[in-house]
Amino acid sequence: MGTRLRTWSIGVAGLLLAAGSLSAAATPTRLPSATDTPAATGTARYGATCSTATSPPARGLPLTWRDEFGGRSLDTRRWSTVMDFPGRAGGHYHNSSYGSYAVDENIVLQGGLLRLVANNKPVTGTDPAGTYQYTEGFISSHDKFFQSYGYWEICAKFPAGKGLWPAFWLIPQDRSWPPEIDVAEWFAGMPSMHTGLASGTWPDVRWDSKWTAGTAPTTGWHKYGVLWKPGQLTFYTDGKPTYTLTGSQVPSKAMYVVLNSGTWANADRGGPPDATTRFPNSFDVDYVRVYRTN
Repeated sequence: MGTRLRTWSIGVAGLLLAAGSLSAAATPTRLPSATDTPAATGTARYGATCSTATSPPARGLPLTWRDEFGGRSLDTRRWSTVMDFPGRAGGHYHNSSYGSYAVDENIVLQGGLLRLVANNKPVTGTDPAGTYQYTEGFISSHDKFFQSYGYWEICAKFPAGKGLWPAFWLIPQDRSWPPEIDVAEWFAGMPSMHTGLASGTWPDVRWDSKWTAGTAPTTGWHKYGVLWKPGQLTFYTDGKPTYTLTGSQVPSKAMYVVLNSGTWANADRGGPPDATTRFPNSFDVDYVRVYRTN
C-alpha cells in the first residue's frame, strides 16, 4: 500500500526472504460467527452480501480470474501466503508501519467468505525473527495470477476499531516498487478509506490519493473496484465512480492482487490499537473478480 511502502526505510537490496514459521499460544482463535452481534465482535454481522448484478464498469468485459471463496480452505492454486515484494522485512512481516505478523491460521474460509483475521495474540516469528503483539491474515496472487489493465473488484466488509488497517491493493509481478494501486485501504481508526496510486522511482515517489471519511465500509457489504486502462485509473464503490486520475504515471506493467488485515503501528492515522479495539476481528471478502479490457 502506498502508505506502508512510503515509510519503509530498510534498504531494499538488503532484504532476504526466509522460510516462514512461528511459535504461538495453542489457544484457538475465536472467530466472529454469523450469530454474533457487531458489538460482540467489532465487525458487522455477516449474511447477505453484495448484489449479484455485474457492476457497470465490468459489463461486457471477459472475466479472466476469480475466487468466490466457496471452499473449506484457501485455494493455493490461486493464492500465496508469503510476502514477496520490495521493502518487506520478511515473508510474514511488511515493515515498521505494521504492528502485525502474518500467520496462516488467520486466513479462514467460513460461510462462503474469506475472513482475514486480526488478533492480539502475540507470536514469536522467524521470518523475520522477532516478537509481534498482533497477527494478521495475508494472501496474494503473486506468481499465480497477474495482468495489465482490466477491472478489478472485491465485495467486502471492513472491521471497525482503532488501529486496524486492512486493504485491497495491486503491486507489480516483477517485484518492482513503485507503482502500487490502492483500491481500498481502510484506516479504521480515522475512520477513512484511501484509494490511489503510488508512482515514480524510489525514493522520489508521487502520490495521487483520495480519502473518503465515514463508517460505511464497516456497516454493510460494498463493492470496491478499479478500472485500469492505458493512462487512466477510475476507482469505484458499488459500481459508481469515486475518483479518476490520468497521466503517464499510470502503470502499464502486470500487477497482482493483495488482500490483508493488520494493524497500524504508528501514532498517526488512527493507530495503533488500544483497549477499545475489539479482537479478534476480520476483514471479510465475498469474492475477488478480475476482468480484461485489452
